[in-house]
Amino acid sequence: MHGVVRPVDLDLSYLGTGADPWGGVRAAFRATAELRREDFAMNYNQVVQAGIAAIGTTLRVGLDIQAVQGNMLPGA
Repeated sequence: MHGVVRPVDLDLSYLGTGADPWGGVRAAFRATAELRREDFAMNYNQVVQAGIAAIGTTLRVGLDIQAVQGNMLPGA
């Protein structure tokens, strides 16, 4: 972010597995992370006229992930 690369710890949750409509087996996961802007050289101290911060100091990232079990990639 903003030209800075850092490792980020993800809070990963396993949501389960199940059959999909195409005969495959899928596993579902959800991952979240909270990033601090200052860790990425983004110091946004801009304040709107009422004295409220226009942009927060943290950023929340959420990922919804599905993995399909198989020996080959689709279409390969």
